[in-house]
Amino acid sequence: GALAGLPACAAPPAAAPVHLVVKLPRTGHTVVFDDSIKQMETVVQAMADDFQQSYGRPVEVEVVVFEQNQYDEAVTDSFDTDKAPDVLYGDYFNISTYVRTGRVAPLDDVVTPAIRNDIFDHVWDMGVVEGRPYLLPYLTRQNVLAYNKELFSRAGLDAFIADGEISAWSRDEWTRILDALAAELPRGTFPLMMYAASSQGDTHIMTLLRSAGSPFYDETGHFVLSEPEGVAALRWLQEGVGRGWFPPHAENLEIEDCSSLFRAGQLAIYMVNNASITRYGDTVGLVNFPGPDEGGCATSFASGFQVFDNGDAEKLAVAKDFLRFVYEDGRWLDYAAGALPASRRVGERHGADIPSYELFRANAANVWDFTGNNPDTRSVRDVFYTGIHDLLMGKLTPEACAAYLDEQCNARIDEGWAESRLHE
Repeated sequence: GALAGLPACAAPPAAAPVHLVVKLPRTGHTVVFDDSIKQMETVVQAMADDFQQSYGRPVEVEVVVFEQNQYDEAVTDSFDTDKAPDVLYGDYFNISTYVRTGRVAPLDDVVTPAIRNDIFDHVWDMGVVEGRPYLLPYLTRQNVLAYNKELFSRAGLDAFIADGEISAWSRDEWTRILDALAAELPRGTFPLMMYAASSQGDTHIMTLLRSAGSPFYDETGHFVLSEPEGVAALRWLQEGVGRGWFPPHAENLEIEDCSSLFRAGQLAIYMVNNASITRYGDTVGLVNFPGPDEGGCATSFASGFQVFDNGDAEKLAVAKDFLRFVYEDGRWLDYAAGALPASRRVGERHGADIPSYELFRANAANVWDFTGNNPDTRSVRDVFYTGIHDLLMGKLTPEACAAYLDEQCNARIDEGWAESRLHE
């Protein structure tokens, strides 16, 4: 009652804040100048808070974290609800899939020449689709193999132990090394990681299938494992089962099981990246995956941002402003320093503090694109591991496995192209 007498011409109501949803998967992350950061969500939340405070108009940024195996639930399943992402941060081989839904907005109008020139070319190219940028890279992690020096010594393999370099071994050397480890390691300790219980980590198995010289994909981006080099690589893996190269019943293992064995000193060779090697100190040496070229193969996982057009022009504009804010402000790009930053400036400022920064920068020449520019990498991964599972069990011959993988994976690739559409 007491307020009834106030004049009706009070100040106009403040504009309702624009509500922005920023999503990302739960991801470990370290920063060389800030020990308090253990997760990527801490960085994204800090970016969001800073943007909210400094943006010229009211905006509320809601940061939503989901589990790594819940991408589709978090993204496509939430389209047309109030939880639909306006901005998504994640690994490119997952988030590139969404570009083809037609909802991901191209970012030409966000990318100034200064932003473009600051990003390393080989990383920039990963986010370009049909000539336009749809993904802004933030950082990359490069994967190679690590070997346990003590287990190598025990197997009489001192000649292969090297410090301060990423080695490359020929396939004959790999065979000799794995046989020596199988013969000499104590019971319950195994030479090489192997797993095929799910699609997790399958990119490393794909990489091993280049060991006999196979390009894996042809120039149209289709699987060509039925060519002699692909079959030879599959045979090499299958023979490894009987030769004791892998933990027993590897077809039922997850990559995490192999990680646990390696950390416990029960696996001689396992995958690492430039961010994870620090936990092993100088107990491990580094080597590229066996591959078609002298230098072997590595893989690179770029992570970065994309913007979704959910039919609200105002939200879309604010989402793009959020990315402009992150990429024009060197301060927020700095928080990529822990992995390999996509930004040249951040690399110059912090490279000396990033573990093995120069070593991995130089090894970028050996990185191959395990996605083959697939329109739908994730549906290919849904079937790929099933072929490897049956190969390891002996249910498929190498020839039959090659035919199965080519047929199944290429069908998924063709479906992906048939359904693909880019943002209008």
